[in-house]
Amino acid sequence: MVKAEPTRGEEPIKKRNVIVVGGGIAGISTAIFLLDDGHHVTLFETGQPDKGTSSGNAGVISVASCVPTATPRTIANVPSMLLNPHGPLMIRWRYLPKLMPWLSRLVLNAKPSRVQHNARRKAGLLAHASRNYDQILTITGLGRLTHQPGLLTVFETERGWRQAQWILKLLNDIGREVEILNSNEIGQVEHGLKPIFQHAFLTPDSGHILDPGKLMIGLHEAFLARGGVRISERILGITRSNPKSVSVTSSNGEYTAERLVITAGAWSKKLLETIGIKVPLEAERGYHVMLPTPEPGLSHPVNVFEDSMFLSPMNTGLRLTSGVELASTDAPPDFTRVRRMVPRALRAVKGLHPDEQQIWMGCRPSMPDSVPRIGNIFGHKNIFVGFGGGHVGMTLGPTIGRINADLISGREIDLNLKPYKL
Repeated sequence: MVKAEPTRGEEPIKKRNVIVVGGGIAGISTAIFLLDDGHHVTLFETGQPDKGTSSGNAGVISVASCVPTATPRTIANVPSMLLNPHGPLMIRWRYLPKLMPWLSRLVLNAKPSRVQHNARRKAGLLAHASRNYDQILTITGLGRLTHQPGLLTVFETERGWRQAQWILKLLNDIGREVEILNSNEIGQVEHGLKPIFQHAFLTPDSGHILDPGKLMIGLHEAFLARGGVRISERILGITRSNPKSVSVTSSNGEYTAERLVITAGAWSKKLLETIGIKVPLEAERGYHVMLPTPEPGLSHPVNVFEDSMFLSPMNTGLRLTSGVELASTDAPPDFTRVRRMVPRALRAVKGLHPDEQQIWMGCRPSMPDSVPRIGNIFGHKNIFVGFGGGHVGMTLGPTIGRINADLISGREIDLNLKPYKL
């Protein structure tokens, strides 16, 4: 899905006035690609680029992560996950009544036939992720902040390894490259791990962001340097939409453009409700702890399967990410569980010290089928969306941006968008 310049005989791109709401990885990528096509772009974002959800993730460009959240195994394990103080799932029980419609859809999507279907829909987007990352990094000159070591998934127990066999089969079925490693090979590939893991697999085409916060700052700086306009006001709703224009309102007034792109993550739901569109979008809140860089250090991001924990070596230290918390976007953070994971990291990584350097919480925008929604909305041809990336939101941000920019610029899309439409 590489931008195709108009060839002889084609109509030139019609330059438009575009509003983008939300400056996470999907929004800022959309804005930069639109600028690159010559459009006038206004970005609405109230937060700091290095503080939001796109800055606090594991930093993995995980092109093989096509397995949806809803699977029979996930649903069967919900009770044990909730009862386990080290488990990966937390629910704020006061929020449960509002969660029920989303949870009901999640259960429906856990049927085996739906799991396969949703995995292939995700894989269809992930196949374009590396190419679109390369393009946004080339435009902005930020390639120094990424590399491609692959993602290493490790297993401490035979039980965990057996549970993962269907994932390996799925990856094979969709054509992803996977390298299987035994206990001796794990130590040869990743010197920074302690010898407690029995099995592993490496997806070598996965990339890694060395500092997601710095990447986000760089993207926003590049947007402004290329002539983009940023307004630090919260958009409250969509007030008017017709074939020629669309208007949004903030606390300071109304803004009108020819096209509107909603990439506000978990907050996109409330914006769409202002024009009567209901979206089953919830926040899967995630947490991280930054620890000092260990010696000898990790050379790959590592997914510890049994602990549902990512360990990502970054320029600023080792990032431990773990957990899904289902709660409202404005509920105060609870860092108890992610702090409980630090001893798990200590037993996995050589030379690691438990000195907490930073702790963070962010809101992943999650659909019950784990598939993002992209493109213009039925009945509103000038309103486009790009949200719902969930656990692969950082991976898919530039692809979401590329698709929406191509649609607004009138290009042909080499992907069937029907599975991703609202």
